[in-house]
Amino acid sequence: MKKSILFLAAALTLAITSCKKKEAPKQEAPATEVKDGYQVSSKGSEVYWTGYKFTEKKGVKGKFKTINVTNAPVASTALEAFNGVEFSIPTSSVFSDNAIRDGKLKTLFFGFMDNTELLTGTFATKGSEIILNLKMNNETKEIPLKHTIKDRHVKLEGSLNLLEFGAVKAYNSIHKACEVLHTGADGVSKTWEDVAIEALVFLKKA
Repeated sequence: MKKSILFLAAALTLAITSCKKKEAPKQEAPATEVKDGYQVSSKGSEVYWTGYKFTEKKGVKGKFKTINVTNAPVASTALEAFNGVEFSIPTSSVFSDNAIRDGKLKTLFFGFMDNTELLTGTFATKGSEIILNLKMNNETKEIPLKHTIKDRHVKLEGSLNLLEFGAVKAYNSIHKACEVLHTGADGVSKTWEDVAIEALVFLKKA
């Protein structure tokens, strides 16, 4: 009798076990795809400037034909790619599509500054902001920049005041050299102290 009871219990256990749904084998989560990093590149990047003349503040535009990126960390986002970037720009590469004006800028503007064969600087990010630390005339100033990011192309915009860089000699020199050309219809010769800067930066895959 005892054997019959044990046999019945074993059979019942086997039946219950066989009725259970088989658990599906656990699947490993798909590996996260590693995206290409972002790195500032001098190739495909351009730096523009706009000076102003006349009382009504008419813009005179130009660019620098040479940009050297001397340090460019790799980052996981376009914004963070600017943090720690170092660059230099030869002032001799200034270009405004006017040979006479370019000559004056090289000799009578940058030529009146201290140690300014190169404009040098670094970028830093603070939260969602991009900050430019620009060195010119042996003075370094912090310039906040507006930015627009589209895929791997970033547009940066800001402005600087020449006198904040101690460039009084350079400012007076270029104003005097262009005094007649900067005289407007009101008879006033005006060279503005502020300069707008714009950069179109390409971020390569890294």
